[in-house]
Amino acid sequence: MDARTATADGGVLSAIVDFALRKPGRALAILLAAHFLIWLILPILTSHNLELDLAEDLALGKEWQLGYWKHPPLPWWVADVAYRLTGQIKSVYALGPLAVIACFIGVYLLARDIAGPVQALLATLALVGIHYYNYSAVKFAHDQMQLPFWAFTALFFYRGLVRGRTLDWMLTGAMLALAFWSKYAALPFAISLALFLLIDPVARPTLRTRGPWLMAAAFLVVIAPNAWWLVESGFLPLQYVSERARPPEVWYDYITLPAKWIVGQIFFIFPSLALLALTLIPRTAPAMPVTGQAAFARRYATTLALGPFLVVTVLALIAGRFPVQMWGYPLWSFLPLAALLWLGPVTDPKRLRLFGAGVIFLFLLAPTIWIGSTITDKYFRSRPKASDFPGRAIAEMVTREWHAKTGTKLDYVAGTEFVANSVAVYSPDRPRVVVHGRPKISPWIDMDDLRKRGVLVIWEDDYELAHVDEWRETFGAEGEPEIIELPRYSSRRQPKARIVYWIIPPRK
Repeated sequence: MDARTATADGGVLSAIVDFALRKPGRALAILLAAHFLIWLILPILTSHNLELDLAEDLALGKEWQLGYWKHPPLPWWVADVAYRLTGQIKSVYALGPLAVIACFIGVYLLARDIAGPVQALLATLALVGIHYYNYSAVKFAHDQMQLPFWAFTALFFYRGLVRGRTLDWMLTGAMLALAFWSKYAALPFAISLALFLLIDPVARPTLRTRGPWLMAAAFLVVIAPNAWWLVESGFLPLQYVSERARPPEVWYDYITLPAKWIVGQIFFIFPSLALLALTLIPRTAPAMPVTGQAAFARRYATTLALGPFLVVTVLALIAGRFPVQMWGYPLWSFLPLAALLWLGPVTDPKRLRLFGAGVIFLFLLAPTIWIGSTITDKYFRSRPKASDFPGRAIAEMVTREWHAKTGTKLDYVAGTEFVANSVAVYSPDRPRVVVHGRPKISPWIDMDDLRKRGVLVIWEDDYELAHVDEWRETFGAEGEPEIIELPRYSSRRQPKARIVYWIIPPRK
């Protein structure tokens, strides 16, 4: 039975599924438009302050560095461009949903090349159950930025292998380089693609053609500026990764930490796994032998689905450092496609309706949880939320006091990340940030100019990363700092924000 006519038995759900099967591209476009509107509007309506990553985007993106102490620069550049084009701080809320939409389009195009438009739609829609693509998408930063470049690298690499076109190979190299410009977590993805190229019996002969070498050349050209910066900086971001990845402390950490990483990833993708299991298991027909192009495509999709995860896990074991759970962000875009190639395709009317109902449920579940948590957090949540931080009020207050005491524009701010970045974003003077109050990791700061213009040093009281004595020495602060307390937004249980700061005036 043709899946395109398999659901014509009445009912709203059947009508929706039938429309999707007849016009999969249009159905995907409608879902992506709804996704964009939901995840643009929700944070704008419910967030009083930018999340930590969004504040960092705008505070540091304007410096236009070739690299930063912890990450490559592309997401911060994109955020700065969005702000410059619109003049609106809240424009950054559009970037995460747009990155997810671009990722979904790349996944759909690859799956369509392999399995046709209907199964491609299923492979794409199954991703709505993973919070990386909805609830977490609004916190646009490096994790979100890499999603579309992974998807389009996979698409053009497949087309290069299958079609052999020069343009596809060169686009593969460029997209992979942009994935590295987004986050260095692209390394496990690149390793997976390289191993597939070397090991797969169909892919390996392409090494005798110019395609892979053009891909490598395009990659090197696009990545060259950031690679130069990495060498010049002594590979500074590796220090950040080492600090974030937890080392084992006792012998059984070598068992428990990898287990936590694996279990955590399963937990995050469980809704989509459940949807796929309900739809695909048990098989509706015995497995048929797969040969030729279909077997090659299945091997490729399996490599995409599991290769980067296995590489991350193995590298972590070798290094004795274990990944942060959010490092799994880009790993799962191709899992539904691989599952469909192994257990599908889905054509049974009941299963198609079940899948459609599951997608609708999961699509609505995430915004429902967001709204529910927004309503209930002020009654039950005691841990402060970044979106309830009174960043604008703090920025306006300290800027007014700076003007009153110095009679000059506030040009520099230093201190703990979140409050300093919030001042940089919300102050009408939009000062430059000395990250962590450390000029060494803020090379855009001219210390002579800073001393001439003065600096606001600000931090959250009792915050463990507040290096007060170091800042006193670095910036020449004198006397006791000022303290202000402001209530957080929308919260009855969270403590007030207690902010400490020095005004270090210009020196002639």
